[in-house]
Amino acid sequence: MLTAFAIWLRATPLSLAIASHDWVIPAVQSVHIVMIAALIGSILVINLRLLNLIEKGQAITTLMDHYLPVVAISILVLALTGAVLIIGEPTRALFRITFWIKMALVLAAAILTWGLSRFSRTPAALGGDASTAMALKGGAVLALLLWTAIIFAGRWIGYTEGWPGAPQ
Repeated sequence: MLTAFAIWLRATPLSLAIASHDWVIPAVQSVHIVMIAALIGSILVINLRLLNLIEKGQAITTLMDHYLPVVAISILVLALTGAVLIIGEPTRALFRITFWIKMALVLAAAILTWGLSRFSRTPAALGGDASTAMALKGGAVLALLLWTAIIFAGRWIGYTEGWPGAPQ
């Protein structure tokens, strides 16, 4: 079914238009990379604050309110630019296990990031409960590991082979 979808997608006018202009894929990749930088910068600030390594005088909720919109916009733009990249080269990513690992990691990291935001606003977190602070720190470490793994998986897509029987 995925093979039929990729073959169909590759034959669509949009895919043909993207593939026929040499500048589109590099331009979209550039925007994708800039959004990765915005996302990771925001994720770093949020999680380093949860770890109490930076901005100790700043309320966690204030940083969340400031940086979560950047995270959300970055993820949206990354999804859109990623879709353009897939439409332009459907067989490049869709048939690589690394791509699917990356997508699963993105889902897990996004859920964890928003979960940490909600958890940081609970009365226990706002009251400075020690076990809650420890849970937030553990979540922050896990979030940083997940977002780092996403970067590695995304970069690795281009270096892995498609699975057997994948269209070229």
